[in-house]
Amino acid sequence: PAAEVVVLPYSLLLSEKSRSSIGLSLKNALVIVDEAHNVPEALCSLSAIKVTLPMVETASVHLSAYTERYSARLAGRNLFYISQIRRCLVAMKKFMSNSAPSRMMSKAELIFALKLDNINFVKVDR
Repeated sequence: PAAEVVVLPYSLLLSEKSRSSIGLSLKNALVIVDEAHNVPEALCSLSAIKVTLPMVETASVHLSAYTERYSARLAGRNLFYISQIRRCLVAMKKFMSNSAPSRMMSKAELIFALKLDNINFVKVDR
């Protein structure tokens, strides 16, 4: 075709996985964004997650159960990383219980607010 017009929300346009799921390629495409001043907020919401106190409490219960069941089989470094995760959950629970109303924070802001900046999250993630 000479031209194809596609109208879609920012969430589909800005997410490669979303575009792929609907078969939309931006290769050789001219993209016109209406209300472009909303793009930064749309980008933030794409990578944002909402963490609630019940989620943190449930994760803590599951981590304790996992540790109790498998601790004899785990290597020392794995137990160390589990203790780091437990430390994060405890800090999150304390922060969320004593904190002001919810707000969006970057990962770095959250790590510093929780005083967890001395944890190597890359190693814990492995």
